[in-house]
Amino acid sequence: MRKLVCSFLLIAAASALAAEIDVFDQKVANELRTLDPGSVDLWTKGNALRAAGKHEEARVIYEQLYARVPKSTHALRRMANEEIELGRTKAGVQHLRDAVAIERSPENLAALALQLSDKEEKPAEALPFAKEAAAKSPNDLFVKQVLGQTAWRANDLEAMRDATNQLMVLAPKEPGTHLLKCVIAVADGEWSAARAQLEESKRLGLPRASYENVLGQINEGEPFYLRWWKPALIAFGSWFAAFALLLAFGALLSHAAMRAARETPQHLGDNTTDLSATVRRVYRIVLLASCFFYYASIPIVILLIIAVFGGLIYACFALGQVPIKLVAFAVIVGGVSIWSMLKTLFIKTDDDEPGMRLDMSGQPRLRALLDDVAAKIDTRPVDNVYLTPGSDLAVMQRGKGRHERCLILGIGVLSGLKVRPFKAILGHEYGHFSNRDTAGGEFALAVRRSLGATAYALAMHGVARWYNPAWQFVRGFNRVFLRISEGASRLQEILADRWAVFAYGADAFEQGLRHVVERSVRFDTQASAVLSEVIERKIPLANLYTYEPAKSAKAEDIEKQVADSLNREASAYDSHPSPSERFALVHALPAHAIARASDDDDEVLSVFDNLLDLQHAMTARVRANVAMNYGVAIAGPEPATVS
Repeated sequence: MRKLVCSFLLIAAASALAAEIDVFDQKVANELRTLDPGSVDLWTKGNALRAAGKHEEARVIYEQLYARVPKSTHALRRMANEEIELGRTKAGVQHLRDAVAIERSPENLAALALQLSDKEEKPAEALPFAKEAAAKSPNDLFVKQVLGQTAWRANDLEAMRDATNQLMVLAPKEPGTHLLKCVIAVADGEWSAARAQLEESKRLGLPRASYENVLGQINEGEPFYLRWWKPALIAFGSWFAAFALLLAFGALLSHAAMRAARETPQHLGDNTTDLSATVRRVYRIVLLASCFFYYASIPIVILLIIAVFGGLIYACFALGQVPIKLVAFAVIVGGVSIWSMLKTLFIKTDDDEPGMRLDMSGQPRLRALLDDVAAKIDTRPVDNVYLTPGSDLAVMQRGKGRHERCLILGIGVLSGLKVRPFKAILGHEYGHFSNRDTAGGEFALAVRRSLGATAYALAMHGVARWYNPAWQFVRGFNRVFLRISEGASRLQEILADRWAVFAYGADAFEQGLRHVVERSVRFDTQASAVLSEVIERKIPLANLYTYEPAKSAKAEDIEKQVADSLNREASAYDSHPSPSERFALVHALPAHAIARASDDDDEVLSVFDNLLDLQHAMTARVRANVAMNYGVAIAGPEPATVS
């Protein structure tokens, strides 16, 4: 940068020097008039040729003038400068030395210092001449410019600083002054101040080419981490602000959802109010924005990982000692984190069946029941029923185009359930279809899968630690995303509850939901006791659902778990409101908006054909799951013998 800046300093000061040169030339003309009146014309002619760029002709005139008036060194100095312009540097510098030997004037000293520091690159020899010139003429702009340049070339920062401070008094509005201040700021490592002074120099008239060259030198010299910390801080600050904004939206929408849930429709079948419809629309927008934010955040998090662990590696090398283990740690943690995030972007969705598909042609009564509920809710019935061994009860859509509507039915939830409450629960599930809760959502599901897979990969590789930006992002975004998505889910559940109440009444819905909650607790307890017993005793298990274990949990403990499940407080991250809250909301619906349905006290299990075969099939699945996940084999029933 030194050569580049020095070549611009006097150019930048040209406008200020022009006026001084005119005054100086007039002063010299008056001196010559005293010594030899006829020499003034030569002086004037030489200056005109010099200004026109006719350096050889000007040199000849100045040589004639010096021969005519040898007592004046002005002609000798001007002749030397013209020789240097013509490329005859050695001769020109020697003539400047002769001029200084004859007269140690500020002009001669400054001219010699300038040429020594610039053309001959002898700053150490030039600096004393520049300082002497400045001492003799403290208010001369040209002399101060030369001192500033020479001090810079000689690495005398204090002399340069003094010269620049005086120039700020003599010529504060000249680009060269601010260019010198720019150079001092660079030397001090104050890169922002250097840029500010360069911008001011440009504003005051520094040529654009000079500005761009100096700016390029500043950019090249400034450490990259200093150059980018402000933009990076702004980017990360905006990113965190978006994080906070999404979380705030999630909290506000959660409150709005519960307020909408408490607004009751006034007519049978009027499932939503204006507020609930508005909240659902806003939820869709915010959830979509959250999904985009997640994918936009991945490159930012990767850059943050590189900054943290790359910075650690850089610091190790900068200190001069390279702890191999620490560098290897940074490389491994950073590399694994980046790979864990990138590979989850390409997760393929497995469209596996969610259970054992039930052959509906062999279940005419179940098919009729499902179609009857669909007609009540005024929606298309499910296409298939998938049985699971547990207490699941949910609907979903699979496939592309005309989605397959699926009912996931845990056979463990059905014991003791009556038909009418079962229809009410199905009415709730069909309500999700009617409200289009299961339509779309693939984007949100993809984000959930990616989050889960990233968290799993980080944990499996042992880098799920507080110091890892990837882990902190996964944890933080998961909370934000849950706050938003589960808030939307809670409103969907409440609106789906209304479909059940409109079709089958609040009492039937409460009975059904109570049964599902209670049966989930009781079945899990029973299944755990059964599996423990058959594994411990090493006996076969034919039917999980009819086996009576010798030991089971205490009745009072089970009742307490049931009560806790029914009356629990729902958190902001729950996908469903608490059962007690749902009971209160459905019973708050106006009486005339609730349909009356006839009682149907038949057992739901009575509508299934070949129930025993289904229970055996689900038990076989349980045995297979235990063997696969725990490595424990449970024997099945012994094959029947033929006598």
